Amino acid sequence: MTIEEMRNVVKNNKETKDLNILDVDVNKVYQYLIQKQEKPVVDGYEVVLRTDPYIEIVYRPTAEKAFELKKQRIRKNLKFYDSEIYIQDASIAEFNCFNEERQKAQELASDFLAKYKKDHYEKGMLIYGRYGTGKSYLLSAIAQELALKNVAVLFVYVPDLIRSIRQGMNEGNLEERINKLKQADILMLDDFGGENMSPWFRDEIIVPVLQYRLSAKLPVFMSSNFSLVQLLEALTLTKDETNRMKAGRLIQRIKDLMHYVKLSEEPYTSDK
Repeated sequence: MTIEEMRNVVKNNKETKDLNILDVDVNKVYQYLIQKQEKPVVDGYEVVLRTDPYIEIVYRPTAEKAFELKKQRIRKNLKFYDSEIYIQDASIAEFNCFNEERQKAQELASDFLAKYKKDHYEKGMLIYGRYGTGKSYLLSAIAQELALKNVAVLFVYVPDLIRSIRQGMNEGNLEERINKLKQADILMLDDFGGENMSPWFRDEIIVPVLQYRLSAKLPVFMSSNFSLVQLLEALTLTKDETNRMKAGRLIQRIKDLMHYVKLSEEPYTSDK
């Protein structure tokens, strides 16, 4: 086929008829039209003609393929600590801000995502609110958006963590499990509170992990049903002055590492 014949095909196609094409690019545009007609999608990628700054045939993932690639990146960078749970699909943009508290929470999350770099420390967030206020949703959204930026996130469901630490003591790999908590780029502790927590776990696991991360400038995020005052009471596991002092030491580490964010106590079940 001659250049003029190919040019006629290009001119008679509604997508390319208005393009001002040099002779050197005519064959490329013609091949694009043939491929688009015969096999527009290959292995999840659709053929596209790019015209700026120059004529080029490129392959763009379909919506389905883009979603699959997104999930792959999340799976690669988001790890779960000895848990079968998987966080819900969530995004910062879809976090419903129907009051000032939620607006502040969204702004802090967006600010962290915009500023965080491995060589630039940013404080994490303690997200407090009762069941149904969106704590887990917001934590999930932050985790996924960090994972999409190729930041390694370790997501920990605290009740599972307590069981895992007990198991590590029996299996002789406790130090390895603790080091994972200490050294993760981003550590997220979901459902943090006093349930099933012993003084030993509080003083020998949680406090050293938070102290290490504070010294190493590694961010921590938490969600909890307890306010800071309630956490102090819950973590004072035996109600004596020594335990209250140790619980207070843990609360201070939390304050040093995280912004305290209260979500409205009005239930908001669609983003829990």
